[in-house]
Amino acid sequence: MYDLHCEMVTFYDKYVHLSSDEQDKLRGYRDTNIERLEKGLTKLDYNTPVRTVGQGSYTMHTMVQHPDNDYDLDNAVIFVREDLPSDALGARQRVLAGVGAGGGNFKKPPEARTNAVTVWYAEGYHIDLAVYRCYLDMFGNEVIEHAGVEWTHRNPSEITDWFRNEVVRQSPSPSDGATVKEKQMRRVVQLLKMFAKSRSSWNLPGGLLISVLVAECYRPDWNRDDVAFYNTIAAIHTRLQRSTEILNPVDPSLKLTYKDEYINQVICFEEKLEQALDWLAPLHTYDCDEITAYRSWNKVFQHEYWSELVSGVELQNSAKFVTSTGTLHVARPAERSIQSPAHRFYGD
Repeated sequence: MYDLHCEMVTFYDKYVHLSSDEQDKLRGYRDTNIERLEKGLTKLDYNTPVRTVGQGSYTMHTMVQHPDNDYDLDNAVIFVREDLPSDALGARQRVLAGVGAGGGNFKKPPEARTNAVTVWYAEGYHIDLAVYRCYLDMFGNEVIEHAGVEWTHRNPSEITDWFRNEVVRQSPSPSDGATVKEKQMRRVVQLLKMFAKSRSSWNLPGGLLISVLVAECYRPDWNRDDVAFYNTIAAIHTRLQRSTEILNPVDPSLKLTYKDEYINQVICFEEKLEQALDWLAPLHTYDCDEITAYRSWNKVFQHEYWSELVSGVELQNSAKFVTSTGTLHVARPAERSIQSPAHRFYGD
């Protein structure tokens, strides 16, 4: 396979991974909402959460850059059982009242939705405050329940802890001789999320389903991220041809694809992965060259980074062209061009 590991690393660092400044900004939004909730509940003479737990892609560090700032931050707010109404809807409405009483300017009014209380911001961000209650059972063990359609047993940190452990367990380690950076599996998840978001017309699975599929089908490579990504999407495609059902990794008795909507998203995902594999087929031919490889990855991600690499090679090729009647003069680029490293093939 034509070697574009270095270009893939650059793509990830510049256009996929969230910068420290962006992460700090999102953390600020999250913390502000927790403070707003606590302030509002106190104002209404209600008890505040006993603790909060981060959830979702921000806490799992799988969030990717979005041009419209469409970032979803999930946070669990856990109350003592006696401090909330006994019904799940009433509990969510209590938290909604607290957020409203806490003040603030919003894109639209916060809403108590089925699984969380959602706060929208004009910048594109939205915060989901999932409501939980805790108590001790007859044996002194803590029980945590989530306020969805009804109260259901759920530990808000289980998925995050599971994923973090899988990243460490499955990813090649530089201490064992790998030349790639540590935690490759997480990068593969983020690259696949970038692919899933590359076309606004696509309706593909969300980050949790993609993360679970990668953890199940991940194919590590000790030297190249591009190979790991390709082999993983090929494995996911094969897996989805067998079954579109995806189970909760911490409780296999529960389906993550419990709605027809989610099943349809997974079916569409399998089709788009097959298309991506077709786009990447030229990488495995003996005569694949640099511009062909760039074009192949550009079809997958449809991102300016890859299209600019294609344009750069086209400009270099045109600059080398000399007609029989004279020399074609090409202006010097205004910015420093991206240097392409030496390439080699990796198997077939």
